[in-house]
Amino acid sequence: MPSRTRRRDAAAALPELVAAVVPQWRRVADAVGELPAGRLAAPSPLPGWTVGDLAMHVGRSAIALTQALAPAESLPATDQPPLAVPRPISAADYLTGSGARAESIADTARALAAATGLAGLRERLAAEVSAAAAALARVTDDDPVVATPGGPMLLTEFLRTRAVEAVVHGLDLGVEPLRPALKVATKLFVELFAHRVPGHTVELRVPPFAAVQVVEGPRHTRGTPPNVVEAGPVAFVLLCTGRLAWGDAVADGRISASGERADLSRYLPLL
Repeated sequence: MPSRTRRRDAAAALPELVAAVVPQWRRVADAVGELPAGRLAAPSPLPGWTVGDLAMHVGRSAIALTQALAPAESLPATDQPPLAVPRPISAADYLTGSGARAESIADTARALAAATGLAGLRERLAAEVSAAAAALARVTDDDPVVATPGGPMLLTEFLRTRAVEAVVHGLDLGVEPLRPALKVATKLFVELFAHRVPGHTVELRVPPFAAVQVVEGPRHTRGTPPNVVEAGPVAFVLLCTGRLAWGDAVADGRISASGERADLSRYLPLL
């Protein structure tokens, strides 16, 4: 049973995450809704994806949330003992496993976009976002465990992954992220980076949202850190997802890196 502290934290975190994810979805849906049909058929910046495919993928992200919150079907009575419930996975674990599902995810988005057709794609995206928002509004538990494509997750953890999807693919579609969603996505990527590259040699800063020490080696304890990497949130998200190359980001000033061990290119992209 969750502790009282955990439930209080969830009660505070859930509305904040909903307020980050839903407006970001709506911002993307509104931007897609203004695109002419011909633009939806054009190639997107993501190789192998059209703009319409990406829009449908954002819709699939919302569908996954709606399905996760759907009431479980009643099961027939049985004399068998209940099966052990798997331990919920974290948002970082979910993102780590998304690479193995990437081809299937892409195929599903393309198939749905083709089946929907350009004429109906914009309306379908808006409808899926509205359905997800309505499902979230009906949540009464502080932080229920829900079934997701990656496994069982706490709703708050799943919402963090939805923020990443909405921010990253919004950027792919030319939509600047809203600050609350960008904050959630940035903090999750910083968390994932620290998990993948633990240590205390480099101070990774993504102001104004997060800072963490990473990379194995000598621990820094006082004064100015000898190795510092600083990035804006959008640039950091693009780096972590392979949309921006380290060398290009350093060259044009979107990333500043000082110190002998401040080159993090070998650890990128994270996804």
